Amino acid sequence: MSTIDYGIDLGTTNSAIAVLRGVDTEVVKNNDDRDTTPSAVWIDRRDRLYVGRVARERAEVDPANTSLEFKLRMGTADTMTRFAASGRELSAEQLSAEVLKSLRGDVQQRHGVDLTAAVITVPAAFDLSACEATGRAGTLAGFAGTPLLQEPTAAAFAYGFQRENDARWLVYDLGGGTFDAAVVQIRDGEFTVLTHRGDNYLGGKLIDWQIVETLLLPELRREFGLDDVRRGNPRWAAVVGQLKLAAEAAKIRLSRVDVAEIFVEIDLGTGQREEFSYDLRRADVERLTEPYVVRSVNLCRKALAEANLTPGDIGKVLLVGGPTLSPYVRERLKDGLDIEVDHSQDPLTVVARGAAIFAGTQRRPSAAGPVGPGTLTVALEYSPIGPDTDPLIVGRLSGAGEGYRVEVVNPDAQPAWRSGQVPVGADGIFSLQVVAERGRRNTYRIEVVAADGTAVPVSPDSFDYTVGAVETSPLLTNSIGVGLDGNTTEWVLNRGTPLPAHGRVRLRTTVEVRRATGGGMIRIPLLEGEHPRANRNRRVGILELVAHQLPSDVPEGSEVQVRIDIDPSRLITARAYVPLLDEEFEEVVALRSETVETVAELRAAVDGELQRLAQVRERQQKTSSPVAEIALFRIDSENLEADLAGLLAAAEGDPDAAATCGRRLLDLRAAIDEVEDALEWPEQARDAEGLADEATRLAARVGDEHDQRRIDEAVAGSKSAIEAGDARLLTMYTEEIRQLAVAILDRSGQLDVLIFHDLESRRADFVDQALGTSLLSDGRMAIATGNRQALHNINVRLRGLLPVPPPPPDPFSTVRTG
Repeated sequence: MSTIDYGIDLGTTNSAIAVLRGVDTEVVKNNDDRDTTPSAVWIDRRDRLYVGRVARERAEVDPANTSLEFKLRMGTADTMTRFAASGRELSAEQLSAEVLKSLRGDVQQRHGVDLTAAVITVPAAFDLSACEATGRAGTLAGFAGTPLLQEPTAAAFAYGFQRENDARWLVYDLGGGTFDAAVVQIRDGEFTVLTHRGDNYLGGKLIDWQIVETLLLPELRREFGLDDVRRGNPRWAAVVGQLKLAAEAAKIRLSRVDVAEIFVEIDLGTGQREEFSYDLRRADVERLTEPYVVRSVNLCRKALAEANLTPGDIGKVLLVGGPTLSPYVRERLKDGLDIEVDHSQDPLTVVARGAAIFAGTQRRPSAAGPVGPGTLTVALEYSPIGPDTDPLIVGRLSGAGEGYRVEVVNPDAQPAWRSGQVPVGADGIFSLQVVAERGRRNTYRIEVVAADGTAVPVSPDSFDYTVGAVETSPLLTNSIGVGLDGNTTEWVLNRGTPLPAHGRVRLRTTVEVRRATGGGMIRIPLLEGEHPRANRNRRVGILELVAHQLPSDVPEGSEVQVRIDIDPSRLITARAYVPLLDEEFEEVVALRSETVETVAELRAAVDGELQRLAQVRERQQKTSSPVAEIALFRIDSENLEADLAGLLAAAEGDPDAAATCGRRLLDLRAAIDEVEDALEWPEQARDAEGLADEATRLAARVGDEHDQRRIDEAVAGSKSAIEAGDARLLTMYTEEIRQLAVAILDRSGQLDVLIFHDLESRRADFVDQALGTSLLSDGRMAIATGNRQALHNINVRLRGLLPVPPPPPDPFSTVRTG
């Protein structure tokens, strides 16, 4: 087996591993004879570690020594998970590694294979830091190679591997903790992801928590008189954990029945266990599910819009993930998108199956052993899977000389197929085409003869090829950039860039770094997202150059060139080059997604955004902007306010709730920004039109032909932006018009006159009134005599009389655009 062939779906709630067998896939069953293994870890008081079903069951009675849903913390800067009885502490990637080890063990037991490489899937919405953490988990689990594959692409492989016709699909992947929507196109046997939208904190677990917090806990408080039982209260962690697992199980049963009974025995702290039962109704779960389905449908619509597609352009929606088993989710998707829904594949294992298919295209890490005397070695260059039925095979024979010939034979073909002998070049290189049959893995034997016709042994002596769809270059799912002073962003690689890719940006430092004293640091935040405001994007890492790394001081304003490289698995490397030092610093980026540090900070931030939301609602009542109304409806339909309130209440004792709350806060901020932009748009458009008219008249009055042409071009751009309703583009053209007008005024001598009159209007603020009065008199004289230089100097002195407080420090970055 020269290819990896094994693929792993490392899920939030359940994981699975599958293997490619020819053109079919087989899910490897675990010790419980099940296709999926719960992503759960339990460590008992004797420090024995358990993974899977046993660990998940122990979560009900021993939550202090059990960890679930740790995938959502991959790549974050949170604290370790502590197992109380043993005292051990494990990170999210270490916990994930234990799940991967368990899956490796299943392969060893079922297939007798010591698995050293496997493809591992990640959500397309995963941060770069989470992807890197997943790769590290694979290494900790003992894998020598772990190519990463996006989950929607894996699902598309499973659905369309042997498809011969062109198609365009929407992958709807709603898992236990994450959501992905991807538009996938198959053309001429090649997959292409056209666009993607996703949310790392949208999945079935949120519905489970809604059942617990909205239905079960109020009933528990009423029945037993427990006022303080709530999610996030450490005293009731075990009880809440039991209800969460029971809610999940009941929700799954409701896929087939209308009512599912929840029955648990709980310890209320009285020394006796009490029975608690609740009839969970499908209608109630559907009501609680609605905001999350709305959010997912909105993301699907955004993905379609970005690809300039309508629902009519999509053949079908491919369902992935356990929550899509719900009849309600399927019905809402069909109604909300008006696209045929395809659930022909098992949504719980489809990602693992697709990962196995992709694994068939990936070569195993080289582990060449010794060959016998007289045996030649051959290195082949070709894709093990491809759409062609007559692929070209290129190879090099080490040690071959003039007169050697190579022939490839497929003995299993009917009739047996032979390529005929082809000559080997003096450099050992040869090429030939083979004939491949669809619907099976074709195995070819390699035969080599010397110049005298003697057969020569070769290693390896065979290779495989399968006709099937393959992925073209994967796309970058989020733009990558750096945060600058002033809360701005400089994008390095844009969303949709084919991978692998690299980008470079030139920056300027805003602090001095002194090596001798160890003072100062060049600190560049690495951002993922699409928003022009830096703090609206996810900060996934920090690129740092500290004083002791530098051979000499770096003054403020020095240039720093940053290069970012991303491979097809979305693993990132970064380099910083400082021209002043003529030195490049490699691997200086520390990837980790950063969240709000304390619940108090989180609460303050949420309160601030809710106040801002109330303000824009009030403004909308006065303005009645239809665009703002749509944005506000989206906030309401996705239940963002109530969602944040519930998460904030649980954040005190639940790190997952805090992380989810932080992400939802970003969503709310961006949504409110959209409302504000819509409310400000009419005024922005009027101001832009007024400025354009003034600048046009100014250029005609005192500008030259060059000024008039540049003004006209910028004004035309601003008109196009207004017609398109593009606020960002209009801001850019407005600023360009303003700068051109200022340049004309400066050359004509009118700029200093305007500045003087502005300063004159602020005379009451002068800190020295006598000096100010004298300078204003001198300024009027300079204007009357046309002395431009004298007026400029007077303006400088007048500006110095104004009480200008120092600008607040900007800790967000130590660089600005270069």
